[in-house]
Amino acid sequence: MITLENINKTYKTKKTTVNALKDINLKIESGDVFGIIGYSGAGKSTLVRCINLLEKPDSGKVIVNDIDLNTLATKDLRKSRQKIGMIFQHFNLMNSRNVFSNVAYPLKGKGFSKDEIKDKVSKLLDIVGIKEKAYVYPSQLSGGQKQRVGIARALANDPEVLLCDEATSALDPQNTSAILNLLKDINKKLNLTIVIITHQMEVIKDICNRVAVMESGEIVEVGSTIDIFSSPKANITKEFISSTMHSDKINDVLESEQFNKIKDGSQLTIKISYIGENTTQAFISKISIKYGVLANILFGNIEFIQGVSFGNLIVRLNGEEKSINDAVEFLKKSNINVEVIENA
Repeated sequence: MITLENINKTYKTKKTTVNALKDINLKIESGDVFGIIGYSGAGKSTLVRCINLLEKPDSGKVIVNDIDLNTLATKDLRKSRQKIGMIFQHFNLMNSRNVFSNVAYPLKGKGFSKDEIKDKVSKLLDIVGIKEKAYVYPSQLSGGQKQRVGIARALANDPEVLLCDEATSALDPQNTSAILNLLKDINKKLNLTIVIITHQMEVIKDICNRVAVMESGEIVEVGSTIDIFSSPKANITKEFISSTMHSDKINDVLESEQFNKIKDGSQLTIKISYIGENTTQAFISKISIKYGVLANILFGNIEFIQGVSFGNLIVRLNGEEKSINDAVEFLKKSNINVEVIENA
């Protein structure tokens, strides 16, 4: 388990002071695939580097597997870091060494024989799916292949934690999907705790079971990925999810002159989110029949998050005000999250 308690980090120059992390408290359970998301400058990369003390916090505790890393002497800290692997956005491979030598490098000076190193590196390259590339150089590899080398190198010391700092940001969608699937597989096979830093909610949706949302050096929201998607609280979280689900485009429809022509009766535009079995039920038809409201679906989709179906609809309701209110209450009582977008 990883526990961060009251972590603060400030960078100072002659002209400015940047509060990169402000009183961060976070728990990551063993075996989790935990995402930390935020825009550039939110402090997420600083936070992940505090987990292995590549960045030393100004105050607070960094506890990994019941050990407070801040209390360790340099030699002991170096030893503890061996159990915390890390992969990077731009791979950080040594261009003068071939794939085999890059992966073998962390084993240098550990007392392994040449045959033991060869066997271990071969197994690691097999795990990441590039065993046939053992003796080529990084310049001959694609971005996805380079990241696979980076992952194999990070696994060389048999870590218990794998930190991924924007590990897919430099990759195209196809390679991003392949690397995320590889990380899922590694998490299951090796029971690794994986911490993923990203600015892409798609990455969170595809791989993470829990997520923390950062803004201006603070954690503004944390929870299971399903809960965050189905019921986001912070405005920045809503922005991320709206962009990922493509519902942000609905504003163009709502503001269009054609859509805003005068209509008879009251109207209400709502966003409804529902999960699991609710995605298969005809709630829109039910409220139209039961309460006599006209329901115009402006946007809708169903996604799958961690194997659970998640639906998202934006609906404009027209009719008598009481009927509309009764219909909304019916949806809420049916365990559907309802958010009013605008009321005309």
